Amino acid sequence: MIEQTFEMQLPFDAQLMPSTSKRFRETVEFVHHFGGSRKTVLRHLRLVNSIGFDAVRYDLVFNDLKLGEPIPITSNLKFGACHVWIDELEAILNAIPGRKIIYSFSMPSLAALGAIARRKANDISGWICDGGPFLQILRCTYNLLEHEYQVTNPILRGVYATALYPIFGTGVELNAAKWGGALPPKFPVLSIRGENDPLVPISAIEDVFAFTPQIDLQRLSLKGGGHLDGLKRFPGIYEPAARTFLTNVGTSI
Repeated sequence: MIEQTFEMQLPFDAQLMPSTSKRFRETVEFVHHFGGSRKTVLRHLRLVNSIGFDAVRYDLVFNDLKLGEPIPITSNLKFGACHVWIDELEAILNAIPGRKIIYSFSMPSLAALGAIARRKANDISGWICDGGPFLQILRCTYNLLEHEYQVTNPILRGVYATALYPIFGTGVELNAAKWGGALPPKFPVLSIRGENDPLVPISAIEDVFAFTPQIDLQRLSLKGGGHLDGLKRFPGIYEPAARTFLTNVGTSI
């Protein structure tokens, strides 16, 4: 039912997925995790559609560690996937009329922070971030190589993680402070994290939010939760938290 889309010209082949019972003016823009796709947000998209929000999904540029991926460099020569993702996300935000809510996952959540900061959240009503954003990039990349890409040799993992660091985003750790400080006071954020996440320790997420003391930050820590498995494994906790947050920041029609 939600696979039908409205006619709208969006960049990067993004799709607008309308709610069959629209109740809120905001459109939720999904930013999937590294290694995922527009398909991997479907469970969460169905949730926001059921609440009464239209949603947009798309595929990130530079989204896997494989040959054939484009070189991650922006039009103004900033190198790194995070900077490319910011431009991609903001182009889609610019094409969606009205106010938006961002729903992001894992590493690209740092790009979501950058995009929100760049526009000073002027048309962003709130942000849900699941499994990110995070710092400790080298540590988390090392974990990614171990658990997702099955690099068994710890020395090779360390070499690869060091080599991948600039590809993911040179200087993003320095930018995180600037981006965090640019969020407006009381800007609403729901940060969802698994307490047993093998890729992203909670401390790496908290490193980002140390730069945002001014925002209205709500934390949902899932005991026993892993990486991005909250809605699947703990729907009785995850769903009400997301629903309450979205209905509180959304604007009723």
